Amino acid sequence: MTEDLSVTCPSCNEGKLDIQSILYSVPYFNELAIFTMTCPKCNFRHNDVFSAEQRPPMRWELNVSNKRLIQTRVVRSSSGTIRMPDFGIDIEPGPAADSFISNVEGVLQRTIPIVESAIRFAENDDQRKQGEVVLEKLQKATEGEIQFTLILEDPAGVSAILPDNLSLVTRVELTQEEASQLKGAPAWLEVARQGFDERKG
Repeated sequence: MTEDLSVTCPSCNEGKLDIQSILYSVPYFNELAIFTMTCPKCNFRHNDVFSAEQRPPMRWELNVSNKRLIQTRVVRSSSGTIRMPDFGIDIEPGPAADSFISNVEGVLQRTIPIVESAIRFAENDDQRKQGEVVLEKLQKATEGEIQFTLILEDPAGVSAILPDNLSLVTRVELTQEEASQLKGAPAWLEVARQGFDERKG
């Protein structure tokens, strides 16, 4: 379905984004809207996941203690912060924040190139060696060889970690103070989300 929400392209500030959306059924959320936004003027492209239902800000935490759990479904919206404290990794949303529906293994695979890039641009040998240690841990984690914790926080409440057995994941509603300390989606994307929400209403 094509939406006409009159959102200005954040890249060229001239074109109006063409927004394609489909509804995707996901346990816990009932339905999520998956957006693909493109600018016909400069070819800017962005994906987002959004729930038409109002949801509280949430923190999800999963102890990935065995290989089976790396197949756990993960929904990350453009306002979701990913944390892997065992590796010293925090991935906060930004103007080009990647939104996806994948699994824990997919999160790890998306993180590996970021660490590889950090190693290439390390300012000294100590930083390079630290990056190499983290990279090795991530690679072992993708094979289910080491245990680690995955945390997902979202002030919009749209991101989630969804194992088949929800008792395996810890869900905590964030206070308004905690939510305000998180980076949300960029302003232009909030406009698109609000427009979609009004259309649904």
